[in-house]
Amino acid sequence: MDMLKQARDGVIIIDDRNRIVFFNAAAEKLWGYSAAEIMGNNVKCLVPMEYRHDHDAYIARNRTTGINRIVGTSREITFESKNGDYVSAEMSISTALVGAAGQRYYMAFVKGVTEESHRKKLLDLQNTVFRSLSGDMLIQDVADLVCKGVEGFVPNSVAVLMLVTSTQNLQILSGAGLPRRFGMALENMTLTDADIMALARDLDEADSVVWESYRSLGISLGLHDCWASAIKASNGRILGILALYSRNQHKAADWPRKIVCGAVPFCGVVIEQYEARQHISQLANYDPLTGFLNRSSLHKILKSMISQPGDNQFAVLLLDLDRFRDINDALGHLQGDIFLKILSGRLKKLCRSNYILSRSGGDDFVIVIPNATADMAVEFTKNIIEAMQRPLEVAGNHLSASFSIGIAIFPDNGPDG
Repeated sequence: MDMLKQARDGVIIIDDRNRIVFFNAAAEKLWGYSAAEIMGNNVKCLVPMEYRHDHDAYIARNRTTGINRIVGTSREITFESKNGDYVSAEMSISTALVGAAGQRYYMAFVKGVTEESHRKKLLDLQNTVFRSLSGDMLIQDVADLVCKGVEGFVPNSVAVLMLVTSTQNLQILSGAGLPRRFGMALENMTLTDADIMALARDLDEADSVVWESYRSLGISLGLHDCWASAIKASNGRILGILALYSRNQHKAADWPRKIVCGAVPFCGVVIEQYEARQHISQLANYDPLTGFLNRSSLHKILKSMISQPGDNQFAVLLLDLDRFRDINDALGHLQGDIFLKILSGRLKKLCRSNYILSRSGGDDFVIVIPNATADMAVEFTKNIIEAMQRPLEVAGNHLSASFSIGIAIFPDNGPDG
């Protein structure tokens, strides 16, 4: 027994009632509890909170069936120390029958491998992310992979990867376990310039952005702590935030922050890849001047709408801008582009969120109105004509705009209009 007391690895022995009967100095160091605090307690007090409920039954099955799933094996475990740190360790278990009644005791040898293990796991996760990005995996799936991997380090946690949009809102790329109300609160937030500057100075300021202001809501939804870091590009731009929320009610130590900080570099790569793919998609599907769909994208959408089964009806408005060539000739193409941008902005304000807008040519526009009758299309056309009566100001010039407008109704006018 003296040899076990002096062992460099943690040694825990439990009796036939799962009570701790031996707890050496190395185990005290790993868990942070003294032997006096632990001796006589059920061994489940050393097990992560989410596994305690089933732990006795798990050991009982091993005792009664004689089928050893744990004895003679070595595995990596994660547990929570007294001060709230999550500790990774390698554990091997042996068993012996003690006394005349043959009571089965278990002895666990536990070796702490936290730093080494987590460095290796983070590197493995990073390599997996890079391989996924180099293939054809969707960015959403890569983001899910990152969050699931980060959650694996900290029991009972929720990882959330968010990007900062061009309007300085937060957009959640991944966070499947996040309560919906909390996610909506985050996405409804608009970061101020002061917020962005604070994040650029100190990445840990992300805590105040995604937690301190929402702590009460988080606690009401079962979230009790948060470790977050801003994600900064090489040029200093704030790309997003990685946050790890804990469902554990007791206050944990700050160790999980190391995991978040370790994952931030490859999270930045994921967001940059997302932005690059979005940009490519934008170039391929949208008119760069107005932001409306281009001709080919419009045709794909119309083809899809026509092929839908059931009672499907929609209106297509074809708008031909009058005398646009005269404006180009008089003011030049640069001012002509500005005129088109202002005009398209006015059109967009007239449209509902489910309307489809396209610039199909230099001075040609198309508006698709879902679930519209002919009367509805005519009424909307009147709105366009009325809106165009107000002059548009371009480079100090007040210009009038008008459209020649045609209307087609599907299916009344057939699939070809």
